[in-house]
Amino acid sequence: MSKSFFFVDDSGSKEWETPYAFEFTKKPPIRNEDNLKFWRGNYFVLAGIYVSTDSIAIINPEINILKKNFFGTKYVEIKSEWLRNPHKRRKKYLEPYSKTEEELKKFVEEKWYGLFGKYKNEIQIQAFVLDKRFYSKKREKETPLQELIQVLFDRVELHPNCDCEIVFDQMDANIKSQKHNQGVILKISKKELDLRSFYKKYSHTDIRFEDSINSNFLQVADTVAYNVFRQFVQHGDSWEGSDGDTLKEYSFFSKIIPNFYHKNKRIAGYGIIKIPDTKKIRWSRKE
Repeated sequence: MSKSFFFVDDSGSKEWETPYAFEFTKKPPIRNEDNLKFWRGNYFVLAGIYVSTDSIAIINPEINILKKNFFGTKYVEIKSEWLRNPHKRRKKYLEPYSKTEEELKKFVEEKWYGLFGKYKNEIQIQAFVLDKRFYSKKREKETPLQELIQVLFDRVELHPNCDCEIVFDQMDANIKSQKHNQGVILKISKKELDLRSFYKKYSHTDIRFEDSINSNFLQVADTVAYNVFRQFVQHGDSWEGSDGDTLKEYSFFSKIIPNFYHKNKRIAGYGIIKIPDTKKIRWSRKE
C-alpha cells in the first residue's frame, strides 16, 4: 500500500490575545467592510491535503510543467498572500515574468485550481478552523493554537490515512526550531504535551517542517487554507446555520469543495472541523 503524506499550511493571524467579549459570541459584528478587520483577526485555519506517494509521483511533475510553461521556470512559489495583494502580485509574478493581470488570473483559475478537479480522488482536504471569539484572554495552561493542534492530531487519527507522514509549512524563523510554535506541535505529536487527547499514541509516522518554496504540495495546502479562511471570514454565519439552510460560499472555496474528506458526503466534522463547534450543522460535500 502506498504511503501517504499530509501537507499542512495555515492562514490567519497567529495573534491569540484577541479582544474577547461575551457579546461577540451572542451578537457578533455584522460581516461587512466596516468589520472586516475584526473577522480577519477572529479566524485561524490549519488546512492540509492527503496525497499518496504514488500520486505525488504523478502530480508533482505536472505542477512543475504547469509552472515552467507559464513562468518559464518551475522555481516559482504559488502563494495566496502574494496573489491577492496587488503590490506583491506585481513584484512576485507580473514584473519578473512579464505577465499581465489577465494572464495570471487565467493561469490561477484554470491551471492551478484545475488541479483540484483533475485530481479530486488523489488530493483530499482536511481543514481545522479556530473561532477566537470563544477563547478569553486569561489562559494559564494552553493557547488556542495548542488546542487546535491537539484537535488536528486527534482527527488525523480517525482518518483512513492516519499512519501518514505530516509535513507542516515552516512556522518559526528557523526550519529546525523545536521551540515556539514548532516546538508546541512536536510536543503534542510526541505526547510530551497532552491536552486531553482521546489517544495514548498516534499512528502518524513523522512530523517535519519545510519551507513552502521547496514543496509544491505545501503551496497547494496554502491555497486550501486561504480559501477556507476566506469562507469563514465572509460566510461564517452561514456555516453556523444562522442565516438560512443553504451554505453561502466564497467563490474559490466552491472550486475545492469536492476534494474535502467526508463521510456519506458530510464534510462538517470530517473535512472541516471547527472549534468550538457550536451548531453542528450537517453540511455536505457536493460533487
